[in-house]
Amino acid sequence: MAGHRLSLLPAAAYDVGFVADADTIGFAFDVQTGSHAVGSDRQENFVRLPNTLALTPGGCDVRSRSDRGGEYLLLSGGGICLAGDCYRTNIPSKSAFRAASRLRMWLLSDALPASLESEACIARLSEAVQKPQRPDKAARWMTGNRFRKVTDRIEADLGSSLTVAGLAAEIGVSASFLSRAFSAYCGQSPYDYIVSRRLQRARALIASTCTPLSEIALSSGFSSQSHMTESFRTRLGISPSKIARPDNR
Repeated sequence: MAGHRLSLLPAAAYDVGFVADADTIGFAFDVQTGSHAVGSDRQENFVRLPNTLALTPGGCDVRSRSDRGGEYLLLSGGGICLAGDCYRTNIPSKSAFRAASRLRMWLLSDALPASLESEACIARLSEAVQKPQRPDKAARWMTGNRFRKVTDRIEADLGSSLTVAGLAAEIGVSASFLSRAFSAYCGQSPYDYIVSRRLQRARALIASTCTPLSEIALSSGFSSQSHMTESFRTRLGISPSKIARPDNR
């Protein structure tokens, strides 16, 4: 894409070490936890929030590992030049999610986007990392512990009938306040986050098992196979049948 290098890393465990050959922008679609050493031998634990950006300047030495990983978009080349020379993560941006999602859709579907549209998405990510947003009041209320409590509950009950009202009641706030705080904290509404996690679970099950799609849909929290298929096409630009299965490899 106009000289840019774009790749989508899967939600899988990793243990890697590298020196960035160019300034790089990363976008985390999922929560990631693990440990890393950046520019030194000192290992530190990290938590990468979903729907946030990261900056890795060219020449930066990184060693990183995670037992679970998370889907991650990488963008470099094409004249990207980041402000400063420091490695930074968890950069919030309300505008980045839509741009990153469009780029992911093109990668998953092997579709060639219009040059102007892809250029606009790349520009939006570049601008977002250069001008990070200041967290508002709702985002400041949503601490890391509160966010983890909500997302842990979502993960545990992903296959059931989750509601924002039910999640809000568990932590003693209204559904509207939880929606504002959650969105301000990670750039995605609770509803969209839940659908994203269900899609992630379904993709993993389709790629790793021979379970019928109808059963995968229900175990991932979709009301039916057709509901899951519609969500795949709308949000990922592909149908579940396009994902390679173990019996077809």
